[in-house]
Amino acid sequence: MDSFQKDTEKKLAMIKSSFEKNNELSYEIFEQMPIGICITDIDGYFTDVNTTYCDTYGYTKEELIGKPFTTVVPDEYTGVLNKLHDDFFEKQSELQGRWTVQDKNKQQFEIITNAAFLYDEDTKVKKKMTLVVKALELNLTIQRLKTTIDILENKIETQDIANRLAEHDMRNRLSSMVSIASILSKSELNPDQTKWVRMLKNIGKDTIKLLTSAKDFAMMERGKYIPEISSFDLIGLIANETSDLKELIEEKEVSFSLFHEEKECDPGTDKIIMKGDEFYLQHLFQNLLRNALEASPHQETIKIEIETDALFTVKISNKGVIPKQIRDSFFDKYTTSGKERGTGLGTYISKMIAEIHNGTLSFLTNEEDGTTLTLKLPKEILSIH
Repeated sequence: MDSFQKDTEKKLAMIKSSFEKNNELSYEIFEQMPIGICITDIDGYFTDVNTTYCDTYGYTKEELIGKPFTTVVPDEYTGVLNKLHDDFFEKQSELQGRWTVQDKNKQQFEIITNAAFLYDEDTKVKKKMTLVVKALELNLTIQRLKTTIDILENKIETQDIANRLAEHDMRNRLSSMVSIASILSKSELNPDQTKWVRMLKNIGKDTIKLLTSAKDFAMMERGKYIPEISSFDLIGLIANETSDLKELIEEKEVSFSLFHEEKECDPGTDKIIMKGDEFYLQHLFQNLLRNALEASPHQETIKIEIETDALFTVKISNKGVIPKQIRDSFFDKYTTSGKERGTGLGTYISKMIAEIHNGTLSFLTNEEDGTTLTLKLPKEILSIH
């Protein structure tokens, strides 16, 4: 047995041992994904690949694990890609690009890739997760991702919201989809593809939050939830939520303006400190701000007004109009209209969150002024700095 074979067997044994100790890095992510995914170690050897990755290149999993990632790289590009691989681990940052690769039959084709740095705090093992899409199949892949989320969402909707917390495996897979959508969004996408990827990411985040909070929502419905009170800056919270909506804001060319007692606020210097259940109030404002943004016509301003007279009041206004057919049931569960992927839970949950803070949530809407959502809370939860 020559030294190369011994070294290879030693390497395979090390990889097998490492992989067995770190299953969480891959198992829950891979097999449900209609996108090629591989994990390589710091030396560039495959430690895992999913079925889609194998189908892309025409190899079996057994043929790839333990082999260098350059197995699927034409000879003329191995030097460049090996250097990029080393640079990736040195910088520990995301990597994306468009490359020429080859399948098992040496047939060359182009792929679009994105990679993320993985680090296990317990074992100190560093790995690289690479997502691979055939350049000619990018749009099809995005549609497949959408279908996969549809399947999971249908599974969720057949259960009562109080039972969703038990769906640990779905939370893991949805978390993976959010990560994949985030990485894929950094590719060169056309406007339609960008829209779908953003939608996948937002739906995934929202569904994870629903699953994580299902037990609390059920208790809110029964009037038994006790808020976890802490102090936080409301202006900073709103600024963070609008920042998360940056892509949609840019697409619709919409701006936000924030006023306190008719004076425009600067999130960098102004603060409004309030006491409440920060996690769920953040959820409330996320729902209301996104709804306002989605409903707003293009190139308009969404106005947020904070008033502190007899009550603590927050008004969110946009130029869109709530359809007449859903006005009477606007805060009911599963009410939605005109949204491609609306769940109909956002305003229902937001109203519950207002009520656990002894507050109310209401709206006014008409063709002339648009729509204003008004949150009213007891003034004693507020402390202005």
